[in-house]
Amino acid sequence: MLKFDWNALFVLINLIVFFLLMKKFLFGRIAKVIEERRQLIDSQFREADQANADADARLAEYEEKLASYEEEGESIVSGAKDDARREYDKMIQRAEQDAEGIREEARKQMDAEAAKARRAAKEEIASLAMEAAAKVIGANISAESDSAMFDEFLNEGSEENE
Repeated sequence: MLKFDWNALFVLINLIVFFLLMKKFLFGRIAKVIEERRQLIDSQFREADQANADADARLAEYEEKLASYEEEGESIVSGAKDDARREYDKMIQRAEQDAEGIREEARKQMDAEAAKARRAAKEEIASLAMEAAAKVIGANISAESDSAMFDEFLNEGSEENE
């Protein structure tokens, strides 16, 4: 027949009582601590995600600003190059104008020198012609007649050249 062991029954009752006490005092607190930890971890994940989103937004903003600064820098450099090119062109144009002025002045001086040389040559020729005429005629010609003939010769030569 079956014998009932009272020891096993007390062990079983002790286990049930121990389980109920553990459930009431220990498992509730452990579940509460675990839930608090889970909420803390979830909030930290949310904060980290928000921080990542903020960092990505700032990165995009900085990249946009950097791109606009690069465009602005290129614009400034381009403008400076254009200004330099215009200034260079102005300087070249002024130099060409100055050179043309110098050439024109040199032409005027050459023309003046050539006219002066022609006058000197005509005076020399007139002087030689007067001396030759005086020797040929053999007569003394007065200073007034020399001057009149000399002026007439110069005027005739001037009219032919013009």
